[in-house]
Amino acid sequence: MFFIMALYYALGTYALQAFDAGLLVSSLVLFGIPALALSHFTVAPPAVLISVALLGSGIAILFEGIAHIYGLWYTIGISEARLFGLVPIEVIIATTVQVLFLGLLYEVLFDNGIYTPRSAWERMLFFGVFGIAVLVLIALHQYVFLGIFLSYSYLWIIGSVCAAALTALALHRNLDVTFFDRIIDFSLVASIPLGLSLWISALNVHKVFAYSNEYIGTFSLYRQTVPIEEIALLFALPFFVGTMYEIYLDDQS
Repeated sequence: MFFIMALYYALGTYALQAFDAGLLVSSLVLFGIPALALSHFTVAPPAVLISVALLGSGIAILFEGIAHIYGLWYTIGISEARLFGLVPIEVIIATTVQVLFLGLLYEVLFDNGIYTPRSAWERMLFFGVFGIAVLVLIALHQYVFLGIFLSYSYLWIIGSVCAAALTALALHRNLDVTFFDRIIDFSLVASIPLGLSLWISALNVHKVFAYSNEYIGTFSLYRQTVPIEEIALLFALPFFVGTMYEIYLDDQS
């Protein structure tokens, strides 16, 4: 399977570069089609996949909302439709597909496929609350708490995501060393398609980074200024998604 995935990503990445594909098309090629293929090998209940999709939507609103409020970057899409006038609808779709792919990748290639008897629909409420909480947070930040500025906000967001995963792990001490081996291996493997997405994003200019003084550092990628935090996110996001999946959606109670 790894050989097939490597071949697919090699051809897909070349096609995206050759046709100067936009954000949504790139997301569908790099994550949507692989997620659809992986879905044929999972026994995850539908509510589990809906929960992962809700998690992805919440992550998109959190990152893009903060980014536009603080002027960290500006996403370039076909449509100008934006949630709260901040978050492009295309980004919500693209990130949801990306996180859904990460959840399926973990389930199919790195997990044991055993589920807790607890209702998946009940657990789905947790992720629904997460999505609503993010909406409220961004709305308050946009319309109520005006003028409040947090330095190095991108680093704070990534730190919050990692802290949430580590807190969940601390609260579930029954996880053994085998899980930590799996989550590290998963994060390393998942960082490859995420890295390809970053490469295509810089090459085809899917978003433009600004306010470079608010990053811990930057580097140039195809004449685009890219923050070092983007590299950290390649590993932090799979770590967060895999941990949330294992603890709240899989075989841990």
